[in-house]
Amino acid sequence: MMVLKDLSNGLTEYIRENNKVSNEIRIGLIGAGKWGKNYINTLKKKKGVSLKKIACQNLKDKRNLLKDYEVTDNWHDITLSSEIDGIIIATPPKTHFEIASEAIKNGKPVIIEKPITLNLEDARSFLELSKKHKVNVKVNHVYLYHPLYRLLKKQILNETNLKSIFSTGGNYGPFREDVSSLWDWGPHDLSMCLDIIGEYPTNIKAQIIKKELINGIEASNLGITLNFKNQKYAEINIGNLMENKKRILRLNYENHSYIFDPIKYKNLQENKTFQRKEINKNKTIYDRNYGNNALDILIDEFVEDIYSKNLNLRDLNLGLNVVSLLEKIENLLQEE
Repeated sequence: MMVLKDLSNGLTEYIRENNKVSNEIRIGLIGAGKWGKNYINTLKKKKGVSLKKIACQNLKDKRNLLKDYEVTDNWHDITLSSEIDGIIIATPPKTHFEIASEAIKNGKPVIIEKPITLNLEDARSFLELSKKHKVNVKVNHVYLYHPLYRLLKKQILNETNLKSIFSTGGNYGPFREDVSSLWDWGPHDLSMCLDIIGEYPTNIKAQIIKKELINGIEASNLGITLNFKNQKYAEINIGNLMENKKRILRLNYENHSYIFDPIKYKNLQENKTFQRKEINKNKTIYDRNYGNNALDILIDEFVEDIYSKNLNLRDLNLGLNVVSLLEKIENLLQEE
């Protein structure tokens, strides 16, 4: 598969270097809520890509879209359309399976918002459908596409002595009726930990740190520990009862740590330690090639997959493992 050489140039660079494209890639978007609008704003800036059609409910509330896009209230108009090359699914998780299954069966590569499904059986069905129809499925674990996370992955490429990961993600809210704080916040932290360590944990522990009823909806903060081979482990804290928004990933090595904290820092941080004591202030790690936002990178790579037509199951396998962990963690919490 061709690889984007410069994330700051993205799709434009890909098209120029490979000179393969005469027509625009036509994207269909299903769901025009908060994340759907983020996709719309990102696609507006893309050369070589057009947002061909949008499917959403409550068309009366989406009148602002009608002047610029073809809009329908029937998502089948997109999944069955011969004029669509790829589909972005930004709908509630309970709808993902039905919509994405039809899209895949009709040969449409898809981006699915996290979590891909709400149970492991459906996630496994996606994998089988993807293999059968040779269709790529990308999962928007959005921080995996964050430019600072990509820089972190580059930085640790030759590091072999990772000891532990500390991860925190949450906010006060949102309080959703359709998914718990585990299924809402958990996919981000779990996907990063699995992506970095590259294996499935050998042991899982989970506990409820805090729990409240907010407007009739159960909210909670959770503590999760994942143990891996060679005594590696990840400690994860997530939830929707935190005082403010947090997104911290700290990778701990023998005498230093890397800190990914896009809320507090504009750049990746490195912290030197000796015998677990901090010996210097954070060192900033910067690379000018890592300037795009996460959705830019995700869409560039999605379009690259559409051009190349090479089946890549890595993203879907990771999404399946995340759902598997979420199910196991949920079962552990119910046993408390």
